[in-house]
Order: sequence, then C-alpha cells, then structure tokens
Amino acid sequence: MSTDHFADRLIARIEQTRSLLVVGLDPELGQLPPELLDGVDDLAGAAAAAARFCRAVIDGVADVAPAVKPQSAFFEAFGAAGLHALEEVTAHARAAGLLVIEDAKRGDIGSTMAAYAAAALGRMRIGERELPVHDSDAVTLSPYLGPESLAPMLGVADAHGKGVFVLVRTSNPGSARVQGLQTPDGAVFEHVARMVAELGEPRRGEHGYANVGAVAGLTYPDDARVLRALMPHAFLLVPGLGPQGGAPEDFPLFVNADGLGAVPAASRAVAGGWRSHGDAGGAFPTVDGRVRAGANAAARELTASLRGPLARADRWRW
Repeated sequence: MSTDHFADRLIARIEQTRSLLVVGLDPELGQLPPELLDGVDDLAGAAAAAARFCRAVIDGVADVAPAVKPQSAFFEAFGAAGLHALEEVTAHARAAGLLVIEDAKRGDIGSTMAAYAAAALGRMRIGERELPVHDSDAVTLSPYLGPESLAPMLGVADAHGKGVFVLVRTSNPGSARVQGLQTPDGAVFEHVARMVAELGEPRRGEHGYANVGAVAGLTYPDDARVLRALMPHAFLLVPGLGPQGGAPEDFPLFVNADGLGAVPAASRAVAGGWRSHGDAGGAFPTVDGRVRAGANAAARELTASLRGPLARADRWRW
C-alpha cells in the first residue's frame, strides 16, 4: 500500500478503526463545557480553552474514527492565538494517528492560492529551509474560480501526499440556488463533479481512489446516485449527519460497492457528546475525561447507526 497517497492513507485508517466517521472540530465557545472557560477573559485564554477541548475530543475518538475535520473559522475567530491553537490541534491529531482535513473552503488564483496551499498542506520556504505550517492531510476547496484556482493546491497535495475535497453539492438549504441551476448539460453541481473526476483521474492511488475528493451533503440523497456515477473514483466527504437532518439510512447511497468512497462528517453530534454521554455515572470527574468519554461514546453510537443501513445495502465491508 502506498503510504504517500492521501486516499490510500485514508483507507488504511478506515480499515484500522473499522469506521468511516470524520469528526468535526468546531470549538465555538458556547459549545464548550463551562469549566473550560473559568477565568478566561481574553482571546489567548479562549483559544487555549478551545484547543484543550479539541485535544480531549481527539483523544476520545482516535481509535474509533479515521479522521478529524477542524473548521478553521472557529480558530481564526480567536486571532493569532487561534491560528496557534489550530496548528496545535492538528499536530495533536496527527500524533494520535488521525488524518486531519482542514475545513477552510479556500478558493483563489495564482500566488494567493499558492500561499493558501503552503499554509494548509505544504511548506513555507525560508532561506534554505522548507518548514511545515498547519501540515494538515487534506483541505476543503471552493471551485467557484474554476480549475485554475485548484491547480496550486493540487500541486502541493501531489508533492506531499495530501488530498483535497472540492465543494460540489453542499448540505446547506440555500445551496440549490447556485449548485442546482440547470444548464443544457445538467446542473451546475454536475459540471463541478465532472471537473473533480477529470482532475482526479491521473491522481489515483493503489486502491483506485484519487486524492481529489468532493463534498456532497447527506441532506440531498436524491443526488447521490448521480454524484457517485460522475465521480466513481473520488472520496465523498458527506456532511449533514445529525443536527442538519441527514439520515443514516441515506448514507449508503454515497458509498461504492466496495464499501468505500464516502466518509460521513459529524461535528456537534460527537464533540458535544459530553452533554449526554460524558458523565458515565461519575466515572470521569475531570472535564477532560468527560469530553473524552462523551466523544468516544457518541462516535461509537453514530457508527453503529450507520452500520445497519450499510449492511442492508451490502456496503459494510467488515
């Protein structure tokens, strides 16, 4: 197995954890246990609390999820301290064996996109040295500026064994106003899906999957078959499970016959597990322990909710 191809590494993690679940890290202060915010009165303290919370979630899901997905906006909201927290959380997740998908939705051209690529996936050259910055394993991208906007990020991804997920059919209700617009050759999202497939074809790993994936919301199951047919070799990052209303019963529509090709993403449903699962009869007296236990229990519960529908659709590979 190739160890320097993102899709192959993702599949290895899926096999290791027997799970497809990607856990989102969205450290909004209102979602953190109040104890973590005791005495916090500035951005640096808030960023440190967010990082502590995310580290505990990571520790809770490291053996039951292949990847985590930090949303960069929640870290950037804390200013410079937030960027440090993002890098700290990314390093902690990678040290725990998890892949990290930076949810930044970048999209620009030329040197600007090259700078985004260096920060998220690549290296910053300083004199004779090349230094990693965020060092994520993959990043989400906006295709609105066309394929030339994706080229700098793809070049860096190829060079460092990383991956990208292009926004194709996003889970939010208003996405259809643009992505669903009809053209003589199909909807806009279908055009983007064809572009993803074209870009990914020369970038397939040993398992046949490309390092160019797509974001496809679970909230639009009626489009799943079209997306799967247009992008047979792309991994689909499928948000919307849980509070957004995506149903576990619809997830098999996004999965290939080999049981691979799609990973569902859930954020608050897992990271917020400390509210409903974290007490465990008082067995975890520390806030970090409650967050770890809650995230672990919630991730296992979500995986179990997917296992039945996948098995009934003959998409559960274990």
